[in-house]
Amino acid sequence: KDRLDNGDELIVVDMRQAWEYKSGHIPGATHMFVQEIPRRMNELPKDVDIVFQCWHGNTSLDASAFLIDNGWDGDRVFSLSGGIGGWVQTHGMESLVKE
Repeated sequence: KDRLDNGDELIVVDMRQAWEYKSGHIPGATHMFVQEIPRRMNELPKDVDIVFQCWHGNTSLDASAFLIDNGWDGDRVFSLSGGIGGWVQTHGMESLVKE
């Protein structure tokens, strides 16, 4: 959250279902359902930090590993620890935006 608040260049990828994303997501997050990642991974730049986010942080770990295995720098690809649940627990529901 600090990096987002500071305006750091990074991409947050919300991997949940579309309806979950629309019901509340991290400001500025891009939606890319987990099953779309192999097909859409080339939409993600290799020169910007990428943070994957799911519900609990487990699936996002797999997505991070997948990108790293496919040529992305391991120092630039991350999984949001605790997922959206951990984010809400730390920052509150009011920190999410709805569509």
